[in-house]
Amino acid sequence: MARVVIVSRRRGLKVMAALLAVGAVFLAWSGYRSLEEERAIQALSWAVANQVVVVDPGHGGIDSGATGPGGTPEDRVNLAISQRLAEFLSQGGAHVFLTRQDENVPEGESGDDLVERVKLARKVKADLFISVHCNAFDAREKGAQLFYDPRSPEGKKLAEAIQAEIRRRLANTDRVPLSIDAFVLRTQEIPAVIVEVGFISNPREEKLLADPHYQRQMAFAIYAGIVNYLAGKGPGAGQANRKAP
Repeated sequence: MARVVIVSRRRGLKVMAALLAVGAVFLAWSGYRSLEEERAIQALSWAVANQVVVVDPGHGGIDSGATGPGGTPEDRVNLAISQRLAEFLSQGGAHVFLTRQDENVPEGESGDDLVERVKLARKVKADLFISVHCNAFDAREKGAQLFYDPRSPEGKKLAEAIQAEIRRRLANTDRVPLSIDAFVLRTQEIPAVIVEVGFISNPREEKLLADPHYQRQMAFAIYAGIVNYLAGKGPGAGQANRKAP
């Protein structure tokens, strides 16, 4: 009987070793695939070279936005993802302007930070405007979603390109872009979108949104969507794509 037990253990160890080997191969393949996908996007990065992009981390100052059930403030998530996005864009050769660098909001004569964010885009003659926010509603709601101005065909195409990359790369949302009447969208003459990166009101999604690794994944997905849009997988970009009056 003892011999049978020993043989069974040996077989069990062999099976376990085989499973671990398969797991290692899968992880290596997944990492390789992820690396290859990043390289594919980087190969198209010429599309963002010399583009002027304003990245707008939503909220800040006395308005921290929504707060997750675990206490995560929206404005910090928005800023972290925006900063990573700005890094990717800069590495691709874009000229990037953040509407805020820290918890402070842009100040100006208007006294309205939303007005100042739009004014910055006009001042630098931006080609694209990307506003980053977290959604908040019911704790059961989840998933990132893009919004665009209904009068902007190019804004819609940009939103679709970014939404597609978020869905493909993060595989945790089935939402589609929607048009919305928002000040930072309707006052722009360039392709402009709001990226709601997820529901901070959802406990599980809140943890993801507070995770630096996930923040990087989200930022790269947004970047990949921008690259695809500018490279022509969505129609052309820049000054030629300004919103019709």
